[in-house]
Amino acid sequence: MRRATLDRARRALASRAPAETALDDAKSMIEYARARWRVGARGDARGVLEHASVALRRRGEEPATSSAIARARTAWAHLARERGERGTARDAARDARDAARESGAPEDGASADAMWTLLEAREEAKDATWADVVEGARRGAGGAAGGRCAAAGAETLAALTRRRARDALEAAETCEIALRGMSSDELREAKDAPHGWAIASAMKALGHVERLTPSGSSERALELYERAAEYAKDVALSEHPGAMASRMIAEDLQADCALARAQAYAALGDVENAETFAARAVSAAEALGDEKHPRVGAAIAVSGDVYVAKALRSMSNDEKTSLGDGAGVMFAEGLYKSAIKLMHYPHVVEDGKIVLDYEARHLCALLHARYSSILRASGGQREREANAWLESAKILWPDERGDDEGVDGVDIVTKAATKLGVKHGPSVLIDLQQMAPLTMGA
Repeated sequence: MRRATLDRARRALASRAPAETALDDAKSMIEYARARWRVGARGDARGVLEHASVALRRRGEEPATSSAIARARTAWAHLARERGERGTARDAARDARDAARESGAPEDGASADAMWTLLEAREEAKDATWADVVEGARRGAGGAAGGRCAAAGAETLAALTRRRARDALEAAETCEIALRGMSSDELREAKDAPHGWAIASAMKALGHVERLTPSGSSERALELYERAAEYAKDVALSEHPGAMASRMIAEDLQADCALARAQAYAALGDVENAETFAARAVSAAEALGDEKHPRVGAAIAVSGDVYVAKALRSMSNDEKTSLGDGAGVMFAEGLYKSAIKLMHYPHVVEDGKIVLDYEARHLCALLHARYSSILRASGGQREREANAWLESAKILWPDERGDDEGVDGVDIVTKAATKLGVKHGPSVLIDLQQMAPLTMGA
């Protein structure tokens, strides 16, 4: 990292300059934090972003100061959640929303509200009801088409995270209308605005709905994923002060979009493209500053799914019921072993009483189940081991149906464990942004 970036960040923290410099100083702080975070120096990044709002508030109560605080707190909410610091992330997102309202800038409000919505959706329903989640999304739904798109996109992805199929479809319809209502100029300008990341996320969420809806189109989903990836790339390259926090979030979205495309191609049987994008997703996830983060594990697992798809494609229809110990499946087993080691539950779970992390267990359950299917396909000698991983998955993801929210997790993981390959298993995909398996029903 350049020394000049560090010097600017230090000056910004210590400065008592007038409010006119607040946005530039906030940009320096976030740039420094982003650079340090990406090389694994998370303590340095924390030191700047945790104290940014205090330092900036010394400039006074002007709208520019409030915008600067909103962006700095949004950036910290994103990074804190990435580290699993749920309480810290929610506090930062709440501060960002308050500062955005003080600023009067609708784009800051749209960004902060989208961040809050997606964070709340990752909480258990007893800690954040669906009404709480929806309030966050719809609070930012007014104003221009860009704000409406960001809000509806966040609600769509939140509904998918909570496995609320009907709400996801309704929000996706609203999101698509808003996205179509954005002119080319509005789309271009939003890349330099605080809510640019949320628009890219909305495009990706629409792709997910296409993938998961029985009447949807995988080809249309791929178009949306590609559009989201290109949009996120442009946001990540923006040097505009409006994009100071958005660009950091958009970098993460690029890895997520690559993984979404890999999964879509694998489901279509296009293993060449699936392999390309799975490798791209792994590299992009590793480049975000922590090679041992669970998102890297999730990307590696999808690479394993691709190798299973390759093995299935190479066989005749009569052979697809039993794969034996083919090279493709053996390689997939190795990838899944590596992937699960990076997850929150790296071993077979035998006692549900020890399962404490509501969020982490769903994704781990899916990986345990898919690993079970690979073991089961390797022959009868692996059946006991395969069953142990399936039982683990059932503990991690039980039947959670109720009040229009949740699905029968036991049904989903059983199908994933007993039907080899993503083409034959349940309709479910992995989203890195929410670190969750998304489905609208098995």
